[in-house]
Amino acid sequence: MRMLVLHSELGVLRGGGENFTRNLFAAFAERGHPVTATFVADPWSRYPIPLPPSIQPMPLNGWWSRNLGQTALSIVGRCFPKDGQLRKKWDYFRDAISWRAIRWHNRRFQRRVERVFNKRWSDFDAVYVHGDPLLASNVARFRPTVLRLPGPVSAEYEPELRSIHAVCANGDALFGIRRFLGNHATELPVGLDEKLFKPGSTAIRSKLQWTCQNVVVGYVGRLTHLKGVDLLAAAFREIAKTLPNARLLIIGSGEEDRNIRSVLAKEIDNKTVHIQVDVNHELLPEWYRAMDVLVMPSRYENFANALIEGMACGIPFIGSNVGGNRIVAETGAGWLFESESAASLTALLKEILQSSAKLKVRGQIGLGYVQEHHSWAATAERLEKIVVSHLGASR
Repeated sequence: MRMLVLHSELGVLRGGGENFTRNLFAAFAERGHPVTATFVADPWSRYPIPLPPSIQPMPLNGWWSRNLGQTALSIVGRCFPKDGQLRKKWDYFRDAISWRAIRWHNRRFQRRVERVFNKRWSDFDAVYVHGDPLLASNVARFRPTVLRLPGPVSAEYEPELRSIHAVCANGDALFGIRRFLGNHATELPVGLDEKLFKPGSTAIRSKLQWTCQNVVVGYVGRLTHLKGVDLLAAAFREIAKTLPNARLLIIGSGEEDRNIRSVLAKEIDNKTVHIQVDVNHELLPEWYRAMDVLVMPSRYENFANALIEGMACGIPFIGSNVGGNRIVAETGAGWLFESESAASLTALLKEILQSSAKLKVRGQIGLGYVQEHHSWAATAERLEKIVVSHLGASR
């Protein structure tokens, strides 16, 4: 089965959706299926994140940006009082610009794909599209198409979604889409490399000059307003006043980077906070193992890969009471705090960071759950079955 993957940010981001696609199709290729992936690159066809060797890259060169102007808008926003009306209006304006920039980027990518593959669709037995119903709907006119939605979409997309051969989602997105799409939406669960993500030793704490006496709060993900990392920064500043052995480890980058560094400037200087801008996916387990608890403070979250990865390393979590975080919390592997409330997160951190026994118990619960329910081999097999049953493609 010859598969074409269309995922615009595949070679330029390490986000959950990008990691999902890279890992899924590495496992899919291991099942004997040739995989070609198309994504954006710079004008010289360069991209910073290499694909697994089993996936044939086909980058589309040019000047691309999904986050046009967001860093500058974030800097300006910090000039307004955090809880004032001007700040709220500015955040609303910034979100509106972000949404329009993403839509413009997606349309450009769609037009490029249509030009490049205009006479090549027959080279592939099926096409996998990440996160773009309009692109998937257009592609479905030419080849059997699978669309994976990493987050919810509104019912206004129902006509496009029904024109696609298979619509896949998981977590909160699947729940929301099925309200209007019914069984036309099918589950494609998050997988995991169980040989990579597992409990074990780590040298990260010693490199940071932290000891086993320190209690380490961790975050892995993009530094964006949606991900709520500003809430974590505010909460840590508070708990650090009464828990001098607390440490904060942030792994990621994004438009909120300067804001976070500004808020935590004192803590960064005294080395109670460390921000690691970029970590290769294969090296992430050692960073997870340096944590005592992983925090996912998102303003919305469909189903966080980072939570599953941390759980596989035996690390419990604290998540905002939204979307997929609620689903993962049902495993018993973590706690929830009131969404968008730094005060609620602060109170919960103060409570649980003083109980290593509670952390270990929840960590073991999460480890057992992940070992039983998540692997990339199983997800790749599930995708193969979807393609065969929904699209009529042969194995």
